[in-house]
Amino acid sequence: MSKLVSKQEVMREIYHYFAKDDKMTLLVGDMGFAVLDDFFNNHKERTFNTGICEQATISMSAGMYLAGLKPIVYSQVPFLIMRAYEQIRYDLNEHKMDVKLIGVGADNYFEKLGRSHCMDSDDVQMMKIFKNFMIFAPTKESLKEDIKRMFGYNGPTYLRCI
Repeated sequence: MSKLVSKQEVMREIYHYFAKDDKMTLLVGDMGFAVLDDFFNNHKERTFNTGICEQATISMSAGMYLAGLKPIVYSQVPFLIMRAYEQIRYDLNEHKMDVKLIGVGADNYFEKLGRSHCMDSDDVQMMKIFKNFMIFAPTKESLKEDIKRMFGYNGPTYLRCI
């Protein structure tokens, strides 16, 4: 069985799409800056550090979508899914908003930081509840196709990686 790809691999692949589409925006939950240097350095007008306020970040992404943008939200799995669950449910899922969620640190990758930074695979079970979400867990073999499918789907998606 193949293992999940890294956040570096995911964001490198996403960057190819992001650089070509001025409507894409990236909302970052106060983390991962070395991984995201190309976004912040080359597209600072549409790349935002939203801080540690996941609920507001999801609602901001919904507003950006309604304004005609294509938001991508990037944060650690437990904070993105657990802290913002209600906003994901009502803002994104119920209205089938085309917002892409990128959860990093899946499968307890950040366990050295404590249990608050871990979810095992509970994030997948929680996201399966939402009827409008597509869920991706790319491996090296599936990464390019998963990213293509993610951006090809006109609705909310959740992609998890380490």
